[in-house]
Amino acid sequence: MKKIFAFAAISSALFISCKKDLEQPADWSSVAVIHTSPVSSASPDTLHVFFNDLRSNSNGILYNNNSTYLPVLAGPKTVGIRRGATTASSSYINSFEYSFEKGKSYSLFVYDTTTSATGLAKLLRLKDDLTLPAVNMSHIRLLHLAPNASAVDVTLVRTSVTPNDSITIANRSYVGASPNEEALSVFTAVPRGTYTAKVKTAGTQNVLTSSTVTLTTGASVSEGRIVTVYVTGTAKGRPLAIGTFRHY
Repeated sequence: MKKIFAFAAISSALFISCKKDLEQPADWSSVAVIHTSPVSSASPDTLHVFFNDLRSNSNGILYNNNSTYLPVLAGPKTVGIRRGATTASSSYINSFEYSFEKGKSYSLFVYDTTTSATGLAKLLRLKDDLTLPAVNMSHIRLLHLAPNASAVDVTLVRTSVTPNDSITIANRSYVGASPNEEALSVFTAVPRGTYTAKVKTAGTQNVLTSSTVTLTTGASVSEGRIVTVYVTGTAKGRPLAIGTFRHY
């Protein structure tokens, strides 16, 4: 199968159709940041991303939103995700060291809440396999990032076909303080289409929340998407919610 890469452009991320491969400049990696850490709607946080103290994103990332894939030269970097747009601002996530591989793409999920003791939220660092899905398929992965929610089942009901069909991802627990990042990075192939995602109390049909998830590009009858579906909320007055990050 072909592979699509997030292009390391200065101001935006560029994707192309699955009819071609997009070559990433030889020494670059791509990094997206997804803000899933519940914050009060009265005083919303916006996140800014720094590599070696140089700010990478031009606009702040709001709760339940994400940056595009940001370009970063491969190799070891000090990564800082902060509330403010300058290095003098308080850290949302303390700076950490990470070595980015050439030609690879990464997703950094900011989750849980800041603590009074450290002022830090948690961070999930995932490698993104952007190998294009097979014809008529999409790739998804599911993350349970809602700190006060119990285990859930997520049923994906495909509403773009008649009769509807469905897939259930069962008994997913909150990822916790020490998640298995390698295991959570894996995508699963599912039929392309438009779905209603229903989050249910594990082992029951009690629907807690639902949302539409689009796993088709619309550009071709055979093209699918690569998407992370995540469950967030349940703290700082934020309700349980479903979010999505579209990698392609």
